[in-house]
Amino acid sequence: MPAPKPRVSAKVYRRRRLVAVILVLLVIGGLVAGGFFLAGLVGGTNNDAGTGPGANGSTAKAKPAAKPGTPPSAVCDEAGIKVAAAVDKPAYGPEESPVLTLRVTNSGKAPCDINVGTSQMEYKITSGDDIIFNSKNCQLDPTDLVKNLAPGASESANFVWKVNRNAPECAAVESQPGRGGATYAFVATLGKWSSEKVTFTLE
Repeated sequence: MPAPKPRVSAKVYRRRRLVAVILVLLVIGGLVAGGFFLAGLVGGTNNDAGTGPGANGSTAKAKPAAKPGTPPSAVCDEAGIKVAAAVDKPAYGPEESPVLTLRVTNSGKAPCDINVGTSQMEYKITSGDDIIFNSKNCQLDPTDLVKNLAPGASESANFVWKVNRNAPECAAVESQPGRGGATYAFVATLGKWSSEKVTFTLE
């Protein structure tokens, strides 16, 4: 007769049960963790280029493309600034004083900011190579005045010449311009722009 098997105590039986439950839980936990790991790998391969976080952690957004045919911003063309000189009459009688006009025009295609103040103006009268009068010689309190000239716009300024002669630094001058049919030339200047000569006669 075989020897009878020893009887397992209830304490040992409970211990074995507990170990089996722990092993089952460990296996299940490993399967779950592995599933998350695989899901992460699969999700990483489906990211669209350019839509993930940038270097600073913010989400990058694609910039809208420029509309076709958009013109560049207009820039002032200084070559389009023109200065013209004019007189109110071609000839003046013995008691008349010429009215000299300086006119600046923006003939370009873009607006321009132009200093049209007296600090930039010059009315110069000559007779041959002789400079008879220059408005800057005795100018008092020159001022600046910046104006925005639209394309095609003009600004004008008049100066009444008292038929006198002056000199640099407003030095004293004894002689006076001659009349009796003498011809003079007038040139207007505004900043870096100058006009063509305009002639007139003093009777």
